[in-house]
Amino acid sequence: MTVPKVEMDTILNGIRDFILIISPDREIQVVNDAFLKHMSFDRKEVIGRKCYDVFQEVTRKSSNCHEKCPLEKVIKTRRHCQVELTRLGSDGRPRYTELTIFPIWEKKGKISKFIEISRDITKRMADEKDVQSRLLKMVEERTRQLKETHEKMLHQDKMASLGKLASSVVHEINNPVAGILNLAVLSKRILREDQVDEKELDLFRQYLDLMETETRRISRIVSNLLVFSRQSKIEVVKFDLNDLIDQVLILNSNLLKIHRIRIMEDLEHNLPLVSGSGDQIKQVCMNLISNAVESMSKSEKRILTLKTFARRKERAVALVVEDTGTGIPEEAIPKIFEPFFTTKKKGKGVGLGLAVVYGIIKEHGGSLYVDSKAGKGTSFSITLKQDLDKGPATNLRPWEPLPHPDPES
Repeated sequence: MTVPKVEMDTILNGIRDFILIISPDREIQVVNDAFLKHMSFDRKEVIGRKCYDVFQEVTRKSSNCHEKCPLEKVIKTRRHCQVELTRLGSDGRPRYTELTIFPIWEKKGKISKFIEISRDITKRMADEKDVQSRLLKMVEERTRQLKETHEKMLHQDKMASLGKLASSVVHEINNPVAGILNLAVLSKRILREDQVDEKELDLFRQYLDLMETETRRISRIVSNLLVFSRQSKIEVVKFDLNDLIDQVLILNSNLLKIHRIRIMEDLEHNLPLVSGSGDQIKQVCMNLISNAVESMSKSEKRILTLKTFARRKERAVALVVEDTGTGIPEEAIPKIFEPFFTTKKKGKGVGLGLAVVYGIIKEHGGSLYVDSKAGKGTSFSITLKQDLDKGPATNLRPWEPLPHPDPES
């Protein structure tokens, strides 16, 4: 039974979706009122015209129409097709449309017509863009807050480390100062004598040499303290990891002496330079050495081992810090890099040191591993790139066992 044209028009015009019937040669045969109203067209402007003339491409090049037109896909696949298109209406404004085309077949297997059903999704697309924009702003704001929090944690941890250093360094400075004072008094006494023989002059020279040595020692300690404590702008530079370790050991010399820690250094000569912030990597070393010293406070065997070697295939440099301390309980290892998590007794720490270490290594695009057994000590392995890029960090899985890399790799 054939539906009369008047009834068919009434049905089509009662549908809110946009409906077109298109011939195989791309001429528009039927269109409903919803489409005309939406696209601001008059029926006479549409009926009998080619669809690619009515639907102005955003590129305004009709030659692209056959490449983009979903009709071609319908013909090839012999199935209906759904796409999202951007078209320009008669007012020149872009319209975002979700479009589905169904082929109608004749008895002989030829396509008699296409039925195009579409709906306007311009508002939905605008809403989605608005949501995306707001989410992006929220992410940016959250990122800014996290960065500020990390910077505060970095500074707070540095000040805590500086406090520990100050208490241990005071004796390191007082001893040479007292010695210099005594030598100065003896030197004045020699100068007050009427006659100074060659023997006393030699003694006087020895005093001056000792005073110079001790003064330089004090200057070196104070300079390193000032460098470590300053809140300077982070600058990415090339630096020698071995030189940095020597500076950290000088800063911690009295702390290591007080706790009777034996240092074992296995530093590769001619180590490639590392790209990054020397101040921040120094803070990493300070934290790891400080933690190692505390963990060995009750151990009979107190050996702190520092190793450096190049990982040439990866264009990276590795640092391993090993101690013979009490170790870390297995259940605590996944949590040790979390802020404010600590296994120390109350008053001994706030749990920021390793969180700061993790954050610094992550910012440097490096990798960090820990291997620890209760009662047998702990090893931290850090890999830093020779050329620091701005890409995300990789292999930051702190709870995995420490690998045993080939120094030649």
